[in-house]
Formats: sequence, C-alpha cells, structure tokens
Amino acid sequence: MSKKLSNKTLFKSWLTWFFFNGSSQSGERMQGIAFAHSMVPIIRELYDKQEDISAALKRHLVLFNVEPQIGSVINGVTAAMEEQRANGAEIDDDAINTVKVALMGPLSGIGDTLISGTLIPILLAIALGITNTLGVVGPLFYFIAYPVLTALYSWYLYKFGYNTGLVGIQNIMGNGQLNSLTDALSVLGLLVMGALSATYITVTSPLKYTSGKMVLSLQDILDKIIPGLIPLLIVGMVWYLLSVKKKSPIWVMGFIFVFAFIATALNIL
Repeated sequence: MSKKLSNKTLFKSWLTWFFFNGSSQSGERMQGIAFAHSMVPIIRELYDKQEDISAALKRHLVLFNVEPQIGSVINGVTAAMEEQRANGAEIDDDAINTVKVALMGPLSGIGDTLISGTLIPILLAIALGITNTLGVVGPLFYFIAYPVLTALYSWYLYKFGYNTGLVGIQNIMGNGQLNSLTDALSVLGLLVMGALSATYITVTSPLKYTSGKMVLSLQDILDKIIPGLIPLLIVGMVWYLLSVKKKSPIWVMGFIFVFAFIATALNIL
C-alpha cells in the first residue's frame, strides 16, 4: 500500500518552517537545522523504523539557506520527494540535497526582490499614509497585513511545491520563466522605491538671489528644470555610497546626519 502525506501533516510541516526558519541560524548550516525541524512531521508519517527516521533527519542537517517565505516551495518539493522515496522510488540523499541546493539561489533572488524590494515598501507606504490621517491605525495595519500576506503565499507555495514536485519546478526553471520573473520583480522593486523616494523625501533649498525688486529662488529654478531634483540627487548619493563605495548602512546614516546638519547650518538646504 502506497504512503500518502495527509494535509494535516503538510500543514504542520509548513507551520514549523514558517515560525522556526530563523530560530537556529549558524555559520556552519545556516537554516539547515530549521529545515530538518520542518521535515520531522513528514518523516514520522512516512517512515516506521527508527533507523529510517534517523537517516532521513540526518540528510536534512546540511547547509541550507533561502529567503524563507518564497523558499517554502523547496520544503514542499522535498516533502514530495520524501514521499516518493518512501514508496520505493530510487531517490537517494544526494538527489534530494542537490535539488535543495539548485533551488536556493533562484528562489532567494525572487524572494529578496519581491519581499524586501516590493512588498515591504508598498505596505510601509500604505501604513505611512494611514498614519498621517488615522494615527496608530497605520502601524496596526502593517503589523497585521505583513504576517497575514506572507503566511498566505508561503503556504500556497509550499503546497505548490508538493503538488508540482520536482518535474514541475524543473520545467519552470528550464523554460526561463524564473529568470523572467526575477527580472520583472527587480524592475517593479525599483519603480516602487523610486515612487516612495519621490513621495516621502522632501528636501528644498532656501537659497535666493535678490537684486532690487528681482528675486530669484534656486528652488523655483530647479523645479522648472526637474521637479524633485534635490531629493533625486540625495537618493542617488545614497545609492552610490551603498552600491559603489560599499559603505555600511550605519555609515551612510551617519553621513546623512552630518551632511544635513552642515547644509542646514549653512542655510543651503
């Protein structure tokens, strides 16, 4: 009789990963222990002998690192492979770990772009707008919306990985859809960050030139050339320091503080 994982076991496995993926980070295995932890319900339902359970846990105690929400698809694929192995399929330890390693990079790229570069900025922008009118409701919105949204798509992707299996993931990676999706999300993330920068960075110059009745305002001149030019230059400066000069975020924050203090003291900005 073939073995089939129950929805209850799959949900328990996903829930374990969702809450514990970052609880045991280490330089040696990264999220490896957390991944093995999430596989415990799967392994206990599929295998009866203690030696099989021990061997299954050991093969997942290897280095593993991925963006955890989008990366939950790997947990689903692995659960499907464990199920196939328990039913007699010729899937060894190397095959399972090779699949995990092959998916880590692409899915991390998508996850980092989608969440850090797109979802979080959008939710924060909405929360800031709500805060300006309704006060504490804004932070509460973000506090609720972010975990709910991440839980929904993380569980969906886990089930997608389990239902699709290795063949479906290979087809997606092989036809270039994954690269196209990564590129599209990168562009979307840049658009979001650009819109947020233009909306929330308001820096103007008070410099004016007066001659008789004629008054020339530097800010008015800049606005006629490119509206929001000073905020754009500041964002470009931050990008240059972070991406080209490889300065740390703390260093950049300190630099901005000193720059703002000097520019304000000299009445330039």
